[in-house]
Amino acid sequence: MPTFAAILFDLGDTLVDLGEGRGDYEARLVVRAARVCDALAALGAPIADRQRFAETLAHDSEARYQAAVAEQRGIDIYDVMRWFLPRMGIAVDEAWVQAAGGAFYQGTPTASGLRAGAREVLAELHGRGYRLGVISNTLQPGRLMDRTLASRGLIDFFPVRIYSSDVHVAKPHPAIFRAAQEALGLPPERIVYVGDRLGADVAGAQRVGMKGVLIEVAHRPENDPSIVPDARIIELPELPAALSRMEAS
Repeated sequence: MPTFAAILFDLGDTLVDLGEGRGDYEARLVVRAARVCDALAALGAPIADRQRFAETLAHDSEARYQAAVAEQRGIDIYDVMRWFLPRMGIAVDEAWVQAAGGAFYQGTPTASGLRAGAREVLAELHGRGYRLGVISNTLQPGRLMDRTLASRGLIDFFPVRIYSSDVHVAKPHPAIFRAAQEALGLPPERIVYVGDRLGADVAGAQRVGMKGVLIEVAHRPENDPSIVPDARIIELPELPAALSRMEAS
């Protein structure tokens, strides 16, 4: 009978409701991009059309990130800015890159809400004695991700935090899962990973010997008969019971 010692989580659409596909996420990207435009203009960058700049950056930053994830590469917002600014006719000045990257994430640490029951489930799992952690694909540097978790009052749940932007590989690359395993100091069979993607999360975890639990996202069904999660839940409050069933099997 397996006994799990640690539960690792994805963040976006697993613990945090990003609102992707419903317009919320996309609208926030445009707001962030507009802040970049204003920060660069204040430094003297030649930006003729603020709206075009913001819309182009919102689209291209997401496209650049998704392309990197498809190649299982970890990049951060500063990498994006070094690529994007010359495309808009702006010379790459490192001070401007830093200002642009900082502006993109300034002031939105808690813009997205948590999924139902997230805080309560984390408290219950912590109370059961599980060690908790996160593995997240993200453009945000780890220090900004940590700031966001701290602002939500969640960071103390997660002594282990692995971000693609810091380790330079992205899920489902085995190295990002192994980085978390090494930080925990546990064999993979004692670790469960919970995420909302069959390929990046469930298959990635299972490939290194962890268990993979899929949490559903209502507006984005996940179906791939070649990937079978060890458990499938609709909402987070179902997770403790799912873990109990897995441990009893």
